[in-house]
Amino acid sequence: MTESDEFITIGVLARTSGLTSTALRFYDDCGLLPPARVDAATGYRYYSPDQRERAVTIRRLREIGVSLETVAAVLAGDADRAGRLLDEHVADLERRADAAATAVGSIKFALRAGSDPALVSVCAAELADAIDQVRTAVAHDAEIPVLTGIFIEADGDSVVLTATDRYRLTTRTLAPEHSATHPWSLVVRTPDLTDIAARLRDTDRVFMTPTDDSLVLSTAETRHVCPVIDAPFPDYRTMLGALTPPGTRVVVSRDALLDIVQNAGHDNVRCTIAADALVISTAARANADAHCEGFRSSETSADPAGHRIPAVITGSGLTLSFAPTTLSPALRSALGPEIMLDIAGPDQPVVIRSAAAGDLTTLAMPTKTELTAAHA
Repeated sequence: MTESDEFITIGVLARTSGLTSTALRFYDDCGLLPPARVDAATGYRYYSPDQRERAVTIRRLREIGVSLETVAAVLAGDADRAGRLLDEHVADLERRADAAATAVGSIKFALRAGSDPALVSVCAAELADAIDQVRTAVAHDAEIPVLTGIFIEADGDSVVLTATDRYRLTTRTLAPEHSATHPWSLVVRTPDLTDIAARLRDTDRVFMTPTDDSLVLSTAETRHVCPVIDAPFPDYRTMLGALTPPGTRVVVSRDALLDIVQNAGHDNVRCTIAADALVISTAARANADAHCEGFRSSETSADPAGHRIPAVITGSGLTLSFAPTTLSPALRSALGPEIMLDIAGPDQPVVIRSAAAGDLTTLAMPTKTELTAAHA
């Protein structure tokens, strides 16, 4: 067998491996692929045929951005370690791809925002939460069509969602990632926003753009056009500003109060504010207790016909009543484990806020309906 049968030239290896001669010289110099033989007189590099597979592997690793150090470790012969290194490299590529996508999204948005002063960007999951929270106060009948929608406002500092059915009012404020330099507001049909809310949770950010007759919500993958209701929304800000200052403030467990209200059925719920507790009673509970002579429990020791929930009370005590259909949705949409009730009087709207986060505010109107005489 001649020397030419035993070895191949650098040119042949370059053609069969997909590497250039220059690259093969580089990998020789860095120790990854030294030739099998170098002619002392001419300096020509010769490779054995079985080095072709190593050259192809080097090329494939370098094509996906593997460092020279990692290439050397992968080719060292330890298959388990090589597998771990390659998995780590792929994970790093994924992280870098996500970072690049985020950067590109921001750059594209900045380019769009420069030509569209009304464009707004918000966290998609936060917008989905806001839609779910605010829609509980939307009117279900079309007597006043604009009250069946959600009012959305955007300015240089915030995005605000508001809904009211005249007995409740809920408003949620979001901090935009990019604010509108041209303020706008419109009323969007609630069913369209509700359908979109679930899909928004699968993406990072959503872009909001108003048009003459719709609100366009765009993500990296989708575009939704939501028709608007062409009617003026009530001036809720003036109403909020005109509220009588609260004389009583109650901080109480949201879940404990919600559990009682949800089990009240169709009966009105009476809330009696004591020194250190909120006592909740209903006509159904009062009538049941009337048939249980000597009824007592540790939970209701202060009022045998009511549920006693420990609370932090500031101000004077009083009693007020709510329809469960008014109070229950307001409590379900509240944020955090505790809620704060600001109460001006038994015939004034009660302001319900999260005790830990004040960006969601709900007004619930008490009812004048009295409970049965048995519960008086």
